[in-house]
Amino acid sequence: MKRVLLSLAFSVLAVISVMAQSRTVTGTVTSEDEPNGIPGVNVSVKGTMVGTITAIDGTYTLSIPEGSNVLSFSFVGFETQEKMIDNQSQIDVFLMPDVKTLGEVVVVGYGTQSAKMSVQSISSLDNSQIERMPIFTAQEALQGQAAGVQLTGTSGVGGAQQNIRIRGVASLTAGGSPLFVVDGVPLNDGSSGNYSNESGAVTLNPLMELNPNEIESISVLKDASAVAIYGSRGANGVILIKTKKGTSGKSTINVDFYRGVQTPTTVRPYMSLDQYNQYRSARTGDPVSSFPQTGFDWPDAVIEQGKISNLNVSASGGSDNTTYFISGTYFMQDTYALGNELDRFNGRLNMTHKFSEKARFGANVGLAKTFNDRINSDNSTFAPLTSAFLHLPYNQPFDENGNYTRLGFVPNLLALADLAQTEYITRRTTANTYFEFDILPDLTFKTDWGIDQIQTEETMRYPDIIEPTGQGYKRIIQDYKWLSTNTLNYQKYVGNDHYLGALLGYSYEQSDYASMTVEGSGFVSDKLPNVASAATPTITSATGTGWRLASYFARVNYRYKDKLLFEGSARRDGSSRFGMDNRYGNFWALSGGWVLSEEKFLQNNSFLDFLKVNASYGTAGNDRVDNFASLGLYQAGSLGDYAGSPGIYPSQPANPTLGWEESAQFDFTLYATMFNNKLDVEASVWNKRTTGLLLDVPIPYTTGYASYAQNAGVMRNRGIDLMINSLNVQTSGFEWRTILNVGFLENEVLELPGASEDNEGRRFVQGSSSQRAIEGYSVNTFYLVRYNGINPETGEAEWLNGDGEPTTTYSTNDREIIGSAIPRISGGLTNTLSYKGFDLSALFTFTQGNYIMFDDLRFLYNPNNLNSFNLDPQLLDYWTEDNPNSFAPRLDGTTQSNFGQRSTIHIRKGDHIRLRNLSLTYNVPTEILERTKVLRSARIYGMAQNLLTFSNLEEGLEPEISGNGSDNQIQGESFFTPAQAKSFTLGVSLGF
Repeated sequence: MKRVLLSLAFSVLAVISVMAQSRTVTGTVTSEDEPNGIPGVNVSVKGTMVGTITAIDGTYTLSIPEGSNVLSFSFVGFETQEKMIDNQSQIDVFLMPDVKTLGEVVVVGYGTQSAKMSVQSISSLDNSQIERMPIFTAQEALQGQAAGVQLTGTSGVGGAQQNIRIRGVASLTAGGSPLFVVDGVPLNDGSSGNYSNESGAVTLNPLMELNPNEIESISVLKDASAVAIYGSRGANGVILIKTKKGTSGKSTINVDFYRGVQTPTTVRPYMSLDQYNQYRSARTGDPVSSFPQTGFDWPDAVIEQGKISNLNVSASGGSDNTTYFISGTYFMQDTYALGNELDRFNGRLNMTHKFSEKARFGANVGLAKTFNDRINSDNSTFAPLTSAFLHLPYNQPFDENGNYTRLGFVPNLLALADLAQTEYITRRTTANTYFEFDILPDLTFKTDWGIDQIQTEETMRYPDIIEPTGQGYKRIIQDYKWLSTNTLNYQKYVGNDHYLGALLGYSYEQSDYASMTVEGSGFVSDKLPNVASAATPTITSATGTGWRLASYFARVNYRYKDKLLFEGSARRDGSSRFGMDNRYGNFWALSGGWVLSEEKFLQNNSFLDFLKVNASYGTAGNDRVDNFASLGLYQAGSLGDYAGSPGIYPSQPANPTLGWEESAQFDFTLYATMFNNKLDVEASVWNKRTTGLLLDVPIPYTTGYASYAQNAGVMRNRGIDLMINSLNVQTSGFEWRTILNVGFLENEVLELPGASEDNEGRRFVQGSSSQRAIEGYSVNTFYLVRYNGINPETGEAEWLNGDGEPTTTYSTNDREIIGSAIPRISGGLTNTLSYKGFDLSALFTFTQGNYIMFDDLRFLYNPNNLNSFNLDPQLLDYWTEDNPNSFAPRLDGTTQSNFGQRSTIHIRKGDHIRLRNLSLTYNVPTEILERTKVLRSARIYGMAQNLLTFSNLEEGLEPEISGNGSDNQIQGESFFTPAQAKSFTLGVSLGF
């Protein structure tokens, strides 16, 4: 009994002793830019291994050992502070920026990192860069603003997509566009099926429903260290978009409005009626007076002065526990092309709520509806900017009674715009909700649920004068995706020298796609709008498909004294798209960095503020293939009918080993800040090798199939990314900044096993009649007969044969490699001048080293099209004895019939420099705003887009086109693709 009492006494004394030796201190760490708290600040007890990091709201709790009396607070970009504890139980700290090491936070996969402590290759844009441009979609903001990112406008019509390639094209037949992630939700990209019938060769923009006014930042993930965390979808790069959030404090209201006009950047030349009659007379020998003397200017009729306007109203604010951001936008674009108008309505609500110091909730909800009065963009006689240049100049849109005329194969464009119904409506909801809970001060659990639901409704109704007896079409598509992501995030400082961060997560996604299409012809009246009124149904279709993706992922970060940096990431994806024997793929990356400026041998450097080198290597995949590409498929429906009875037939062989295309990438990056933070330089050298390219390899017809999808090809992209950001001049009233982004790229196809072979034994995959992927050359290599010109002595057109000798006999056997459609150099140069409230900014973009095939010139240069289509005025420059150095051959020559054949006469170098954006802004001074008692900020601005273009192209040829959209195998080709729009806008932005 005595021993028990004695033990109890000692236990009580021990507890009292421990209580006396340790105590708990709490507090909040804030700064000027983050008054609500800074997450991730290292709080440590000086002289011990005891420490913690602040929670998302900047709070901390720490037990202090006996004998310790100093707390140290450190965070990248801020000066380290030490505080005496004494008898305090609460110590709040206000951190001051460290001008030497200050770096912004960048968004990475499933989190954020300090830009200067990150070992990932990321290009970022914030809202201040985005709001300077009256852009319609988020992608446009990236043009010329991110090294290694090539962005090409595919068309000048409303809603056309931007073709984005991050560090080259990494696939032949699978998708080539990057993965877009908005507030943690990977967006549907149409990989399950097209969202429309495309109205020509150019598909619609997958980000059309996202409002640029709602964007807080855009991060472009480029190297393996950045994209491996997205595994099977990271090979083409990843673009993370973060929308705006509210902040606690006084509520604010912002109103932004702009309005402007648009015209095409260039208009191609065409023969007037007089020129056409002159050419007809020269060709036929008939007098000019024998031809129609009354004409109509079709291009002038379909090219208008377009209008553009945008109104955005937003409000934000909140309390210490709850914040909100609300936004509403109406955007209207009436393009320069007759019959093309686009209206978009956007709404967004983002909110956060703190239940307690450990539990938080957030939601981001975006709604959008877009109405597009569409036109065909190109490669169609229903495309206004195709047919306007093909119409014979004497074709009349009205008869003598003022009624529309029926014009046949090339329709009456005025009647098409007035009477036809070509509507495309999209309804989209993108949302996510999340819940966070701090299990421990250093360990946070987060669960996130997201959706991306898109519905499209496409209606076409052509009247009898366009389609005899009329035609109707209706297609409704639904693509509904939902996903669940659960993560554990651990951050821990051990003393002042060691930092450990870890991320562990699981994600599940599924998307279900459904399409219903009806089409019919034979309408008794043009006043009957619905397909149900058609006498002859031509399409009655209802289809569905879907895919699933289950993923495990992890990332570990370690830093030693914030100068030695290490990161590793891994992801295992299981996809329903691939074969049973190859359904799971593993992707990973390792990276390391060294902050050299923290070493003693550079501490006293007079010009160097910060210097870091990174190196990374890892893998990522590409899953943009058909949902059932690995399965043996059968076709039913009308094609399966057998002798009038229902049936099915095998349409695709099974391949249970079909797997991912995998890209392995090495990256070495140097980042330096110099001259008191007035010069930033970032340079990356990278090499990306893609294996397992999906190819349709020919197999014997005795199998019942012509080809078999296999992982067979190999491709390489390599290059250099360079970014220079400089503060050139800074005085009390004047500032001049410059940003240069340049990407150097080399693309080469290394292996195409099983592919076809050309005359020289090189294996290739055909892209179009003008370009192909060839082993040893670019994936978009132009392969054409070389045009030699007009022989000044004979007046005949000449081409070069396989031996390089001139010949008047055109033969496709004489085709040779001409060049690539992929630019070798691309980038942008931005200069911003600020003086006493005025900001003048100019962005120039440029490309060099690519070729463009203007396939429409085959029609316009073809003398055989006389009396069928309008022609190019250069055909009037034909050979005569008095005009030996002509453009076109002699009128009675033997090469007249072949002059329009596909050759290098239709190809041009795409090198150009374009003044992409020029803006002048006046910021109303604070002293004037204070007098109003209402306004918090006011900005008046004027902008011009695509104002000037410098190139060697003739008038009418647009250097920024890709008529086949995002098709990896066909780039840099145009068939009357509408030119980009030149716009002038005036706007005002007010803050209340």
